[in-house]
Formats: sequence, structure tokens, C-alpha cells
Amino acid sequence: MPTTEAAIDMGLARDVYISMGDPQPSGAITLHTWIKPLANWIWIGSIVMALGGCLSLSDRRFRVGAPVRRRTPAPLRQPAE
Repeated sequence: MPTTEAAIDMGLARDVYISMGDPQPSGAITLHTWIKPLANWIWIGSIVMALGGCLSLSDRRFRVGAPVRRRTPAPLRQPAE
């Protein structure tokens, strides 16, 4: 059963995938090359979003819908007669 050999060169700006395929009847070997630019930035972006979420949860002022504390106490109410 034929198998393919693969190699990956990872970098910050691009990823290169090379796959060596089946031998041809003429004796040549098929070589496939894929260049994926900025593929690692997908992971970097998700890490930045997770850190931003942790930052927003760490401080009460950054939370959406957090109640605001009153600076002055509410006035005392008189009972109805």
C-alpha cells in the first residue's frame, strides 16, 4: 500500500507543507507544495481574544451590566399615614 511522506516548515509569516506522493511510471515522484501565509496568526488572535476576556472578567468596571454603587446613601422614607 503506498503512503505519502509529508514535511511541515512552520514560521510566523507562513507555513510550508510538502507532500511526496506516488512514483510515476517514468520514474519521477509527485511532489505537492502548499504555502499557507499567516496561518499561525489565527492561533495568536485566539490567544489575544482569550487574554482580553480574562482581563474584562478581572475588574468589575469592565463587566457589562455590573450595577453601579451609589456614592450617597438613599434618603430615609417616611411611612404613609
